[in-house]
Amino acid sequence: MKEFLLAIVEWVSFGIGLVGISVILLGALRGIWEYFAECATKRYPHIRATLGSHLILGLDFLVGKDVIDTILLDHGSEFWMDLAGLFSVVTIRIVLTYFLTQELKEIDAEELAGKK
Repeated sequence: MKEFLLAIVEWVSFGIGLVGISVILLGALRGIWEYFAECATKRYPHIRATLGSHLILGLDFLVGKDVIDTILLDHGSEFWMDLAGLFSVVTIRIVLTYFLTQELKEIDAEELAGKK
């Protein structure tokens, strides 16, 4: 029974990782599409906001996958090393998400100021 539950957790973790990667790839493709489609309008802040919001969401999914992989699936002798690696990766992603969020707020403020 334990092996069955671990297999389910592995598949769920894999699925969450796929969702995160898919969101990031979708955002990149959408950003590229908007760049070429709106190149004449020079709406670069809008394109950056699109890409940034997809990056943030994708990174959140990938953090969830890393937590599941480290806490629930790793029970080997290197658990503490894996936990330290998870901590560093999550810290980097949190910092990246913070700065992306700040940039998105600035872009939104610029767009609101431009509409007035």
